[in-house]
Amino acid sequence: MSWFVRHRPKGDTSAEAVAVEVNSPTPADAIDNVCATLPEDRIVTSVAPY
Repeated sequence: MSWFVRHRPKGDTSAEAVAVEVNSPTPADAIDNVCATLPEDRIVTSVAPY
């Protein structure tokens, strides 16, 4: 299943989030996959099915 995982810089709530498409069986797996590739200054804001 495909998921859109959105992320933005930590501490900058006005920054526009960037969406990444991830193929994973569950939303939690999609978040884990994206978090493993994000710089430390980024935070996941949402996940939604594609």
